[in-house]
Amino acid sequence: MGDEDVGWLADIFNVTNPPAITPEAFVVRCLHDGVARGRIRYNFTSQKEIVPNIVTLAGVLDSVPLEDGASAAANATMTLDALEVLNGFSSLQATEWVYDRHVNATSTISMMNPGLDFSKSQLHPPLTGNPPIGLADFIVKERIMNFFLANGCVPLTAENRLLQRMLVSNPWPRPITVYGYNNAHPVFGGDLFEAETGCTKQHNMGQVATDGVNNLAFWSRLPPISTPLRQNPPSSVRPFNKSRTYISLVVGDGDNVAFVKGSRKSWIKDRVSRCRSQPSSCFALDWSLSPHLLHLAPEWAQWYYRQSYSTSNDFFVLPPSGHTYSYPSEMSEENQKKFVELTERDCRIMSSSGTVAWEAAGSWGPAIQKYFPKYAANGVVRSLFAVNVPYDIPILEFGLDPKKNHFKLLGPGPTPAVLFRPREWRGEGAHCAGKVPLGKPACLTAADMAKEINTYTQGTSVHIYLTSDGGASLDTLYQLVPLLDEHVEVVDHGTLARMAVESVTNGS
Repeated sequence: MGDEDVGWLADIFNVTNPPAITPEAFVVRCLHDGVARGRIRYNFTSQKEIVPNIVTLAGVLDSVPLEDGASAAANATMTLDALEVLNGFSSLQATEWVYDRHVNATSTISMMNPGLDFSKSQLHPPLTGNPPIGLADFIVKERIMNFFLANGCVPLTAENRLLQRMLVSNPWPRPITVYGYNNAHPVFGGDLFEAETGCTKQHNMGQVATDGVNNLAFWSRLPPISTPLRQNPPSSVRPFNKSRTYISLVVGDGDNVAFVKGSRKSWIKDRVSRCRSQPSSCFALDWSLSPHLLHLAPEWAQWYYRQSYSTSNDFFVLPPSGHTYSYPSEMSEENQKKFVELTERDCRIMSSSGTVAWEAAGSWGPAIQKYFPKYAANGVVRSLFAVNVPYDIPILEFGLDPKKNHFKLLGPGPTPAVLFRPREWRGEGAHCAGKVPLGKPACLTAADMAKEINTYTQGTSVHIYLTSDGGASLDTLYQLVPLLDEHVEVVDHGTLARMAVESVTNGS
């Protein structure tokens, strides 16, 4: 249990000195009480590459992986001798072995890098690190198929052929939720297949970034939240004014549960403190927040909402790209329809009408024509904050002039979805842009960003998506807002969509 868990226990239960038990004593108790059926014999050093697979076996066999010589191993029943049965297995061989025998006992997928260093080689990375084992308790609890295939997303490889087979025949709900994280093949500061959707021709996976997040077995012990959480009232009820520019500021990275557990918790505490000390500077602020907290950590979700009530001007939207971090426009019609349903369900429970919408470069045409309009039917999701992947490439469907075509109304009927033009802000200065081509616009100083916003055509509605990838923080927004001209009004996501629609109906 780390400092973050101690902090959450204090904030939720007012427990400041929780009693501790050693891992060894805990395992002995689990074996003695019959919670675990027995022991899986393995060796961490010689079998490090297949540790992710051994974690899967721990779940489906209700057993504890223990090395020879461990005190708890002495009297434990051996349910599997992995040191013998899986001796010398590669991750490919181990994944196939586990899949063929136990797939029907698993609930979904998780990816856990055993310690491969892709900075040394893209196709043949050396095993120099250790697996981020923190998620293991949740994997075991939920009996998740945990593995890592270094080239699982690379066509014409044996790993990809196995993954294709796994995604066709399994009991997992569609679209398939992938826990952990796929950090294979980093390119331009990101990971090529992190969203999973483009990993295989099935295009049926989406990521819930939970790499190394520990103690989720404990935090998910309660039933999922099903009663809608109360969102703050809109920041503005005034009608559209064509002499104003409306903007929503969206704090990004809320899809990353590790961030939600750690840094974003610190940010929102800081935000509450600032609003209490200077109420006049408490501008409307939208936070992206993983809808999977509703079942992974219901008490965290409720805590975040309680913080928003302290300011009355903080709001929540879904992170990329709704229900999961994925590229939904690439999915089949059936999976796309289900994804929309899941995203709308999440929004209803979170009392939100907005989501960040990531899509891969080149897929925006089909997304705008066929995918995003689906949200107009029920009018649950109104604000779609577009972000391109890679972020530095402009979306041609919005045109090349960044000061025009700030949004599109999509779908028939009285509740069109509003897709807002991408405008990502990652930090300030050269250290932010690094060597990324065309990366400088996402790394403006607060003064330059304010200058850009102040010169937008009045009567329009825009957003800024703030991500900390380039060093941006809550301070970045607090430096920006005082520099905005009087005609620029910062509003919540719901108000922004309303203003966009009203601007069109009013002929602005």
